[in-house]
Amino acid sequence: MKCKSSSFKVVATVAEKGSCNYYKKGDSFPLTGFTPKGLCDCAYAVLSRDAQSLRYGARLPWQTSEDTLLAHCPDPTGAVWELKRTPREKNDTEPAH
Repeated sequence: MKCKSSSFKVVATVAEKGSCNYYKKGDSFPLTGFTPKGLCDCAYAVLSRDAQSLRYGARLPWQTSEDTLLAHCPDPTGAVWELKRTPREKNDTEPAH
């Protein structure tokens, strides 16, 4: 079975650091379907579901705008992340799975 290529890129950016010692506000990671280097597995587990939905054009009820949403680290005092999608460029080399 052939998979449909995603239409968007998604980047996760730390909106609020909280008590997290690993990141600072403004740190960004591209979410391509694989855990990016430097992003902890716990944060990726929370972000990946929404990121995959955004990559394929979904509109989720908790989005803050057409192309962004906020997600919270599993640690109750941890970082708050902003996920933002942008249209994929024709010459984009990011994995399109």
